[in-house]
Amino acid sequence: MHERLWLLVLGAAIAAPAVARSQTPAPAPAPAAAPAPPPPLVRTQIDLGFVSTSGNSSVRTLNVAEQLVVRPEPWKFTQTFSIVNGYTSGVETVNTLIAGLRADRAVSARLRVYALGDFTRNRFAGIARRFEEAAGLACGVLTGPTSVLDLEAGAGRIEQAGVAGPVQQFWTGRLAAHYKLNFTSRAFFEQKVEYLADVENPKNMLINTESALAAPISNNVGLKLGYVVHVANQPQPGFKKADTILSAGLQLSF
Repeated sequence: MHERLWLLVLGAAIAAPAVARSQTPAPAPAPAAAPAPPPPLVRTQIDLGFVSTSGNSSVRTLNVAEQLVVRPEPWKFTQTFSIVNGYTSGVETVNTLIAGLRADRAVSARLRVYALGDFTRNRFAGIARRFEEAAGLACGVLTGPTSVLDLEAGAGRIEQAGVAGPVQQFWTGRLAAHYKLNFTSRAFFEQKVEYLADVENPKNMLINTESALAAPISNNVGLKLGYVVHVANQPQPGFKKADTILSAGLQLSF
């Protein structure tokens, strides 16, 4: 009788922890990470810097660039402007102005349609004025938050007048890529590449690249290093194919 009683007590002692574990409620799941805040409706960037140019002009001077982005979903409107103007011994040695407008409309999580218009003046590359209009599709291959990669394809038309030549007009095919690597929320590396080719004369092509590295100083001020290359495979007569602009300065964001 006593032996059976001890066996029952021992069995209860062994089974008690297992029963207690079975009745202990499971730990609550970890709360989901808060979604990233949406981008601001309006954002402005102003770049002020020292530049060094080479190619059709060689000069060290100052530049100003500005970008305004407005995002009323599902749209994104971008306005850009940049100017480099310099003199050596009282003689103008560089005069480059680029202005643009662009509209993007999202049609899915990754796909957008876009339309753009750009104006370029680069007298020291033989371009008195160049108007470009284009439209096409953009695909967000990588959407961040660390890496962003957009690929674009479209078509457009260019009207171009040389400083001493006739007006040229031709249809173009357009390919472009934009990659951005975010080290932090405001420190990044960015690379843009654009390829434009005359539909009837593919050798008449334009290649534009822009590389940038930025690091913040404060909430609204950062340091930016940039390198821009413009290549015209068939430049205006008497001019070089490539122009480069190396810049370093401040980037103001609002």
